[in-house]
Amino acid sequence: MKKAILYISLLLSIAACTENKNNLSSETGKTTVEARQSLSLTDLKGRFKYTDLDSFQVDTMDWETRPGFYQELDSSTFKLIWQDGKRNFIGQGYDRDYYYSWQTRNPELIEFVVLTQDESSYCDLLQYCIYDKNGKAIDNFILAASCGDGGWVYQSSGKFITEDTYEEVSVETESEIVASGNIKEIIEGDSIVTRFIIGKDGKVTKKEISKARIREEI
Repeated sequence: MKKAILYISLLLSIAACTENKNNLSSETGKTTVEARQSLSLTDLKGRFKYTDLDSFQVDTMDWETRPGFYQELDSSTFKLIWQDGKRNFIGQGYDRDYYYSWQTRNPELIEFVVLTQDESSYCDLLQYCIYDKNGKAIDNFILAASCGDGGWVYQSSGKFITEDTYEEVSVETESEIVASGNIKEIIEGDSIVTRFIIGKDGKVTKKEISKARIREEI
């Protein structure tokens, strides 16, 4: 089974008679950079499409029509949200991150959901991100996913069944084309129910509740 579960100038014109303009442009640019550096996670609240959702499923938009429906992370907010040096901001093509839902589940934490398009894994992911009040990342987990590559498909969705417990149902299958009698295709995989429990400190624990084998002949 394939597994899938996770990025992206400044020009100044100079004229001898406009030296003061150059200085003003330089100061403006400096102010803009400083403003971005001082941006906090709570300043992003108005950029999210939704607020306080309790159930999650990846939308049915494709990668070409989704831009413009949600606001996108830029290079500065990408670093602010994904506090991971291994993830690179790309900012073009299909690898994109969107502000999805701001969550106020716990007033002692900062929490929100980001929609990620990951071309390398052929996945759309809704990721629940948790931070302390100072904006330091604590933990995150996948709420829902929609992935596919050839005969491999992974789909998951879920909902909060209590304030701090999220239940996800995932189905992962691979299909094989066969030529045996009336059978044209065999689909095999697993259906799994998983619970994610968010602790008071923001740390997430994961527990598999059930797992069922899938086999279908078409």
